[in-house]
Amino acid sequence: MPVPLGHSAADPHAHTTASDGMVSPRGLVQAAAEAGLSVVAITDHDTWAGCPEAQDAGQEFGVDVVAGEEVTTQAPANVHVVGLFLSGPVRMGMPLQDTILAIHDLGGLAVLAHPWMPTYFASITPGALRRLIDRERVDGIEVRHTCPTTPARVRDLDRFYGEHRERLGAAIGSSDSHFGAHDLARTVTVFPGRTAAELRRAIEQSLTSPLERYRRPAGPGLSLRLRQQARSLGWLSWQRWRGRIGREGA
Repeated sequence: MPVPLGHSAADPHAHTTASDGMVSPRGLVQAAAEAGLSVVAITDHDTWAGCPEAQDAGQEFGVDVVAGEEVTTQAPANVHVVGLFLSGPVRMGMPLQDTILAIHDLGGLAVLAHPWMPTYFASITPGALRRLIDRERVDGIEVRHTCPTTPARVRDLDRFYGEHRERLGAAIGSSDSHFGAHDLARTVTVFPGRTAAELRRAIEQSLTSPLERYRRPAGPGLSLRLRQQARSLGWLSWQRWRGRIGREGA
């Protein structure tokens, strides 16, 4: 789908083989260029390791690459927070509010990932979100994403966002891509300008808007999906247990 004149599309939530994605950082940036994105963020689970390679690839393919991380917060809820524009990694397992502060300490912006999913873990619940914004403002929230949810939850989130926009920051759309060209840029964030710096400014000023169905890729096949699940539930969990992922940074 086209975007308004003077605006561009960014996908601010995507994964690579640095965590549980199925495409290399370079491959993801190449897919972003082929999808017509001006900006893509590398937000691997609990690691920043893929960002340098992706940023080098950005120069090759003409795409601005934002260094980020999808940070897992303290158990049992394990709410996910996307840190964007980070100067380094954020340690996993901290309380939610401390994670947001750590992202800010690294010069980043904190975006709540896939909120109000019908699960207790990984996604912030309505009650937890109310308690959080009573104490801490966030920089943005994914009001449109591609993770499982229900139409009723989407409507309720839209209503809640309208009532608390000042505390929730920018309205973000993202693909949460794990398969590169197979699923990148299904949902995007539209912003005035073209560069990563202009995307940051738009988030800070709440000038962004989510756009669904920017692309309609065929999606990965069953074999690739199963291999990704094995990587997520097996390899990534093993790397966390061994301390190779998640213990970096502040």
